Parts: sequence; C-alpha cells; structure tokens
Amino acid sequence: MFDRLIPDQSSWRPITKMVLTTIGISLLVVALANPLLGTKIEKGKRSGSDIAICLDVSNSMMAEDIQPNRLERSKQTVNNLISTLAGDRISLVVFAGTSFIQMPLTNDYSAAKLFLDQVNCNMISTQGTAIGDAIDKAMLTFGYGNSDIPWVKNKGRAIIVISDGENHEDDAVEAARNAAKEGVRVCTIGMGLPDGTPIPEYDSRGKKTGNYRHERSGSVVMTHLNEQMLCDIAAAGNGEYLRASSASITLGNITKLIENLDKADYDEAVFSAYESCYMYPLIAAIICLVAELFIFERKNKKLKTLNFSIATKEMENHALTLLLGGLLLSIPTISNTQTYRSTVRNGNKEYNKTHYDLAEEAYRHALTVDSTDFLGQYNLANSLYKQNKYTEAIQHYNNALSDPNADKHQRARTLHNKGNSLVQQGLEQLNEGNTDMQSLQQAIEAYQESLKLDPKNEDTRYNLSYTRKLLQQIQEQQKQQQGKESDNQQNSQGAQQQGQDKQQGQDKQDQSDQKQAQTRDDQTNTNHQQQSTTDSQQIKDAERLLEAVKNNEKQTLKEKNLREQAKPSRGIEKDW
Repeated sequence: MFDRLIPDQSSWRPITKMVLTTIGISLLVVALANPLLGTKIEKGKRSGSDIAICLDVSNSMMAEDIQPNRLERSKQTVNNLISTLAGDRISLVVFAGTSFIQMPLTNDYSAAKLFLDQVNCNMISTQGTAIGDAIDKAMLTFGYGNSDIPWVKNKGRAIIVISDGENHEDDAVEAARNAAKEGVRVCTIGMGLPDGTPIPEYDSRGKKTGNYRHERSGSVVMTHLNEQMLCDIAAAGNGEYLRASSASITLGNITKLIENLDKADYDEAVFSAYESCYMYPLIAAIICLVAELFIFERKNKKLKTLNFSIATKEMENHALTLLLGGLLLSIPTISNTQTYRSTVRNGNKEYNKTHYDLAEEAYRHALTVDSTDFLGQYNLANSLYKQNKYTEAIQHYNNALSDPNADKHQRARTLHNKGNSLVQQGLEQLNEGNTDMQSLQQAIEAYQESLKLDPKNEDTRYNLSYTRKLLQQIQEQQKQQQGKESDNQQNSQGAQQQGQDKQQGQDKQDQSDQKQAQTRDDQTNTNHQQQSTTDSQQIKDAERLLEAVKNNEKQTLKEKNLREQAKPSRGIEKDW
C-alpha cells in the first residue's frame, strides 16, 4: 500500500544517501587524524668548517705539572672545544714518535667524544714527538693529496695541535708553513709548565709505581713546556697560541678564529620522514558528501525512460551486507598498520634520545607485525650499529636491502651504513688478532654499490678511499711482519749452521791431535830410552801452543765485545 500511496518514493536512494554520508564523515575523521604512511627523502644543505685536532700521546703527556695530568687536561680541552662547534666537521689525529688518524672528518660529535675517551699513551708503540708528521696527517683528513677527491684551496680549514712542544723528530715549523700555503691555519695549545717536572712510571695495570722515568745515563727525565716551539709553529701556520695553566684554559681566541673561518657547503643531509597522507581521505570524503547532495529520495523519471535497471530489495540488502562485511574485515588490517607505525615512531623517539637499547626493543616489536618492512629493518640495524653490535646490524641491513619496494636512495644509504658496519667489524677482528681482511673487502664492495646508486654522495666516496688505504696499510704491515719473521728464521738457521761448522772444525782438530799423540806414543814405545828427552820437550811445546791458542781466543772475544759496544744504538734517544 505504501508503494501505491507514494509511487515516487525510491527504496534504495535513502540507503545510498545514508551510506555516502556515513562514509564521508568517517573519511573526514581519518583526514583529521593525519595518517602518516611510507617515507620521503628530503635533502638539505649543510655548511661549516673543517677542524683537525692533533693530540700528543707521548709519555711526557703523563707529567702532572697540571692536574690531573697533561693528557687528561688535553682531552678535557678537546671536549670543551667540541661542545662549542655547530655544523663544523672535526677529525682527530694522535701522535708520538709517529702519528695516525684516529677519526676521519665527521659532524657526529657524540662519536667524536667516544673516540676521544679511548685515547691513551699506549696507543703508539714508537715513542717520541713528531708534530710535523701529525700536521701532515691532519692535511690528509681534509683530502689533501687524495687522488680520488680534487683538492680545493679555501680558508675554511684549521689544525689545532695540543702538545707540550718537545719536538724530537721532524721540522714541525716547515710542516705548519706548508699547511698555511694551502689556506689551512695552524693553532697550538701548550700543555705543561716551563719549570719542568718528572714523568711518573706506571705498571701494566695503569697504576703509578712511585718511580720516575730515567734517561739512558741514569738521570731523572725532566720534561718542560717548549713554548718557543709552539709559538713558532703557530706563527708559521698563521694561527694562535694558547697556554694551559694549572687551573683552567680559555679557548676564546681559538673559538673566535674558528667562527671567522669561511663556511662551505660540504654535505647534503638526507632525512627519512613519514609522508602525510591526509589529503587522500579528505578528497574521498568531499566526493562522498557532494554525491550525497545530488541524490534525491524520490525516483527520477528521466532515468526510467532511459531504461536504467533498479535493484531489488534483495540485491540492496545483499550489497549492504557485503559493504559492512568488507568494512569489518578491514578493521584488523587498519589496526595492525596503526600499531606498527606507532611502535616505529616510539622507537624513533628513543633513538633520538640516544636510548638505543630501548629503540632496538621498539623496532623488534614493530617487525613482529611486518617483518618485511624496509623502514623497520633499516632503523633496527642503525640502533644495533650504535650499540657496537656490528654483526647483527649487517644482517638487518641485508634484510632491508631484500625489500623490493625500497627505492635507489634508500638502498644507497643502506649500503653506505652496511659498509661502515663491515669496517668496524674488520677493526674488531684485527684487534682480536684475526688477520683475515674479508670484512674490509666486503665494505669496499658495499661502498662501490652505494656509489653506483648515488654517485654524488661524497661521504661514501671518502669512506671508500679511507677503507682502501686502511686495507693497504694493514697488508703492508702484515708483509713487514712476515719479512721480519723470515729474517729471524734465517738468522737462527745461520747461527745454527755456524755452530755446526765450528763443532765440526773442533772435532777435526781433536782427531788430528789424537793422531799426533798416537804417533808420538808409537815413537816413544819404539825408541823409549833414546827419545825420552825429546818427548819431554815436545810435551812442553804442546802445552805452550795450547796456552797460546787460549789467549788468542780470549783476545778475539774481547775485540768482538768492544765492536758490539761501539755500534750506534738504534733506539730513540728521547723516547718520551
């Protein structure tokens, strides 16, 4: 009867309007929630200067004329200097009789402080003080002399030498002058007092024995601050000189010098962030609400004349059931996605707070929802790297690389970090005595693959060059060690052969003596009475001959000892 009373009333249009209104409002709620999906790559320029710290780790830096000692005060000074930097890159070179690069250029100040904490006087076995060699190594950290990176002369670089100034090995002033010619300013900080102080000795556990270091002549070593040397280096390097007192040290002049250095764009920062997707549900909501406005509750006669089919109530009910069923089935998926993203965001917050262990737990929990996601595997690997768990980090970097949805920029960054992990793993194996350099070879391959995907990444190019040189140095050291072992073996064999020859000569002499004695005995038995006087004379002659041989051997040994004492000493005269 209702159809007869109101023939124009549509049976499906009100339901359609209600469904469109409900969907539109729901999509508006989703848009207001600002859903974040996937990642996006943002590039930003960084500008700053390059600072190289040359830190003296010779034995004289253990002197206690400034408290607690010269080395610890130097480390505190570098720590304070790092805290004043903003956007600048810093490298660390340690030196004694020789020098090596402890840390290449980086803007990761927390990593720089970590490297600084590990500095001690036992890092370099060759003692002495070679400031000039340290300045040359600092120039290498800037890329000077590197064929892979073209050298560009500018006034945005500085070298800070922290030492007591007792230069024993090379011409430090000439090295500073050469650096100044390339636009690099060389500053010096003097550690110690000019009055001089003895150097305490320490046992294998790092505790003071109560004794002081002595020279070869037996006198106590007195180490002095050589201010004139440090002033000459700073003057040749167009820099500043500061002196550390027993109370404190002010870095005012050097800080101003660093601030006045030219700033250059040295890097492109790549950041991964969630992409905001609120516009998609917003557009869909607007479409649904606008469509609902153009649908009327009464039937459209024009549509009937065009023979449009109208669904029956059974079909309408079936379609509504399918729609509601689909919405209900999608709820668990949406819930899992929200849980995954929320867990990853929590991990990012802990990572930014340097709580890497808590970040690791969050990322692992997120991967239980979606173990194939690139972002979860990549972030988990980064947190493991920060905790020095390099083997696990490499595994998760490989898992991230297996994601087919990762773009080339993401793969390039992953290969770069994987190479860093392999380098750290190789250094750990080397410290443990494992001479297998397979990890460094794999790191070189990872850097090369990263450069294929992102050829403009100068950080990857620098790490590739650094790893190649590190591998070459290790291989050369292994060859030198093998050569020394071979020489020692040959010397041992030569000494053994000489001893055998000497023994054989002695045996032959004994046999000859026995034959002569036997001959004399036979002659004596034959003509005993006639040759008794002659035999007695022969015995005396033999005794005199034997005594002469003994005296000759004593004289030979004495001359040999005198020659060995007269040889020049190969050790370093001033090894502090």
